[in-house]
Amino acid sequence: MAKQFTFRLETLRRLRAQREDEQKRVVASRLRKIQELEAHRQLLQQRILEQTDHMRNWLNAATVDVDLVKTGRHWMLRLRRGVLETDAQISSEKAMLAHERAALGELRKQTRVLDRLKEKQRDAYHRELDRQEQIALDDMNVTRFAHEFMGEGGYEC
Repeated sequence: MAKQFTFRLETLRRLRAQREDEQKRVVASRLRKIQELEAHRQLLQQRILEQTDHMRNWLNAATVDVDLVKTGRHWMLRLRRGVLETDAQISSEKAMLAHERAALGELRKQTRVLDRLKEKQRDAYHRELDRQEQIALDDMNVTRFAHEFMGEGGYEC
């Protein structure tokens, strides 16, 4: 029985695959962060709409409470600033995501190179085994033919 195929660079391939998996987790984490920021932005936008409705109602009332309108306006400015800050954070996170995705692509490429090399070496190993097996079968057939030929009184000088 022939020995099993062993890939000399298997440790390196596993290490690269592990780094690729780690980078996938980093990208997934960044995507979650972006989704959280976008959800936070939507919440702020919803609060701005609600505050706008409240302020319209206050201004349509028979008597206007100036302190209430002033506080509402201050709150509206804070909400809008929150939206702008969240937009800036989202842009920053997306820029980092682009770099992390590029790094992930590079790691994938490195892992695929070793995977292809492993497959080529495995195929070459199996072709060599098949070739050796065919040589052994040919030798057995030649030997059997020679025994049969000699047993029949075959070759005469």
